[in-house]
Amino acid sequence: MGKKRLGRGLDDISDIFLSTRKDKKKLEEFSSEKLRDATCESCARIVSDSNKAPKCKIFTFENKKYGVGYRDTISLTSGSYCKYFEPVFKENADSRFGVKGTSKDTAEINCEIEENVIVRKNIAYPNTPYAQQDILNSLSRHLEENYSVKRIELTKTDRISQPGMKKSIEERITIYIYGGVRNP
Repeated sequence: MGKKRLGRGLDDISDIFLSTRKDKKKLEEFSSEKLRDATCESCARIVSDSNKAPKCKIFTFENKKYGVGYRDTISLTSGSYCKYFEPVFKENADSRFGVKGTSKDTAEINCEIEENVIVRKNIAYPNTPYAQQDILNSLSRHLEENYSVKRIELTKTDRISQPGMKKSIEERITIYIYGGVRNP
């Protein structure tokens, strides 16, 4: 029987983790040095499943094709070190989409660009006696900063306890705006 090889030797592994050289060897698909400031959120290969877990097309669906390890989810900060990173918006337009009759020497492409960025924040307060007041203060502050109310969810719980009977009543109220935007 032949001798089994464990893959990387001790010298290779120690070089990756202990070396202070700038030209460190790459560990599979990720660089030990930061390659860019972008995260996976700006990569064209990132997708999310029904559980909102970020997945990479390379590592989840095409890992055998690229010869990389399978990963069910990926950390969004991996994009800074990933050699398969592909930006959603490229700096230069692809020449295959050029209109015939235009010069490649044109310094600027005459077009309009609309960019939509959605930022989601979850603001959580600890369950203290002042939590309700903290939430109201936060709501007021955000309304003053020109945020608008789209939906409010309220919950009220009443617990009744008598000898031989315990009763809990939970009431939920959702207040929201429906229909299209009306212009005056």
